[in-house]
Amino acid sequence: MTIQPITDTQSSFSLPANALQNKVIVISGATGGLGTPLSKACASAGATVVLLGRKLKKLEALYDVVDSLGDATPALVTLDQATAIPESYVELGQMLSSEFGRLDGLVHCAAELGVLTPLQALQQTDWAKVVAVNLTSARLLTNACLPLLDQTGNGSVVFTLDQKASAYWGAYGVSKAGAQTLMRTYADETDGRKNPQGDCNVVFNAVDPGPMRTPLRRKAFPGELEGETPTPDSKLGPFLSLLTRSDPTLTGRTFVDHG
Repeated sequence: MTIQPITDTQSSFSLPANALQNKVIVISGATGGLGTPLSKACASAGATVVLLGRKLKKLEALYDVVDSLGDATPALVTLDQATAIPESYVELGQMLSSEFGRLDGLVHCAAELGVLTPLQALQQTDWAKVVAVNLTSARLLTNACLPLLDQTGNGSVVFTLDQKASAYWGAYGVSKAGAQTLMRTYADETDGRKNPQGDCNVVFNAVDPGPMRTPLRRKAFPGELEGETPTPDSKLGPFLSLLTRSDPTLTGRTFVDHG
């Protein structure tokens, strides 16, 4: 497994104007702490952003903001990734194909924290919900999007990780470790499919952005002061760099912010 620290260049990477013009980007967990600023940044760079989330009212509010940031009209899709059946993801892939005819990027921002407790005390329903959102749905969503990404020939899939292989992180820590393996497996399985430039049709990478001031972190660390962690918008650089494939050869990599 290739793990490397995020460089200063990656951390400060920002999208040039119109860098994502005519590109279609799907962002799961779009209304979350990371998904919201990432959706705004992609829209500001010209992308058609497909906002994927669970709550319609939150999606509608974000839609209005994103719509005001660029010329491309965004789309919103309500999907409860904790309970959605496989057929729902198949239908989503078909909708993307009929509505847009292409897909250039997919970012997995959706996350479920669950209950922080010893594994022996963790209820199976809590375990299943966390694994469904953080791991199972990531596979189903990637499978649904992969044909369009492959067809475009310059696609990028980015997983959001959080290394928590320690006591009490339970299903969250296990599911995030699984997501890293999932990313690497996709990268290996698609490595032989090349575009005319000799690069992979679709690249798969992951970013562990480190602590961020998000609702999920507030649940995990309720006593933490706001100023103790950076805001998510300061962590977008690696995601944007990977979405634009600023280095088209990168695949199967995990980038970790040690700062």
